[in-house]
Amino acid sequence: MDVEPPDDWPYADEPSVCAACGSDDDRSVVVDSLGLVWGAAMRGGPAPSEVGDRTGTLAFRCCRDCWEDGVDALEDARTLVAHEGRGEPGRPFALDDEKVAAAARLDAERAAVRDLRPLEFRSDPEREHVRSQDEAVESLLDAWFADG
Repeated sequence: MDVEPPDDWPYADEPSVCAACGSDDDRSVVVDSLGLVWGAAMRGGPAPSEVGDRTGTLAFRCCRDCWEDGVDALEDARTLVAHEGRGEPGRPFALDDEKVAAAARLDAERAAVRDLRPLEFRSDPEREHVRSQDEAVESLLDAWFADG
């Protein structure tokens, strides 16, 4: 990890128990593909606007029971955006309800940050684009949880 997470982020040092139920069952899966924005969908996770000029991934463990009870929607997940909303610049998009619901079952305090890096390597327009996407996702998540 090139950058340390801020002290006010809730994440653990390592994913050691099921992020959904807290079980320490040895039969578990580890997912490490979720971007930092996913934290906003987790219980107690920071909003995308709190990510700042950082990029990275989150990792979590999940026991077999929770995995089979819906968290498996996050297998190889890379985005909260619904499949049909991707790849269409400038058009409104929707969140993938199944993936957001799965992420909402996870406790951010049981997930860990992986590969945290600054966005410095990107140009100003690229950083602005990433942050504007994060703001749009944050707004959609606020509406998703308000309606849920």
